[in-house]
Amino acid sequence: MLETKIDLHTHTHYSDGRASPAELVTYAAMIGVGTLAICDHDNARGVRKALPIAERIGVNLVPAVEFTTRWDACEMPPGECDVDLLGYYINPVSPAFLEIEDAALADFTFRIETWCAILTASGFPVTLADVYEQNPFYPGTLQLIKAVAAKGYGHNFEESAQIVSSQMKKVPPCSHTIQQAIADIHACGGVAVLAHPGTWYIRWRGRLLSGKGLKQLVDAGLDGIEICHHALDPAAQEHFRSLALRYNLAITGGSDEHGWPSGLPHLGSQPVTREMLFSLECKAHVKFWRP
Repeated sequence: MLETKIDLHTHTHYSDGRASPAELVTYAAMIGVGTLAICDHDNARGVRKALPIAERIGVNLVPAVEFTTRWDACEMPPGECDVDLLGYYINPVSPAFLEIEDAALADFTFRIETWCAILTASGFPVTLADVYEQNPFYPGTLQLIKAVAAKGYGHNFEESAQIVSSQMKKVPPCSHTIQQAIADIHACGGVAVLAHPGTWYIRWRGRLLSGKGLKQLVDAGLDGIEICHHALDPAAQEHFRSLALRYNLAITGGSDEHGWPSGLPHLGSQPVTREMLFSLECKAHVKFWRP
């Protein structure tokens, strides 16, 4: 039997990715990625679009989501307090999940709209409609930066990003706590995994996330931790691998492919194994959902 690649972290244009679900799944099959998870931010619309395509071309699509959450205990600086939580094997068509999805998208959209108002008051008029012009499927931070750039605020993308980030601390924090998100994922039968816990993303009181910090999430029901990710250097990977063993957490990974600026060059690039996938499946809180 031909061994295929596994990628448990990708994005489509239903969040901050470039490719459509069809493009992503089709290309995955073309390059030998046999198991794929679409983890769009705060929604599984890409999953629902991709499922029939994946079934037709023989890709094992793991239904997933990446929730934006707030973790107060880690004491991250204002404007940097979003913590991403992956949910695998959720049922993306259940009424319970759809209700959670609606609330998560509404909260994120409210924060982007507020960010637009803050930028406008600071001399850079931009609206939520301008953000949707950049991507009619999702009003994300990337789309906000592109909207600011389209207005001519900044000589290039980097300057536009600086304008947007300069007002980030004034944006209200996410209303969805990480503890509640773990419970929500479990309620939908899923497996809760802390995304990319490296120094780029999550700090525990100014330092690399410690065992003491991680235990808070384990006590809240965390099932796994993403280790095979480009943001983690070998030392960080070893640090989190030892913590995963200590707390009996599943280890996952993925390319976090977004498709920018073009193509999907990172898809299937992380060394995710069949053993990791099996460990993740075993953590499912109910028999994991299949279409």
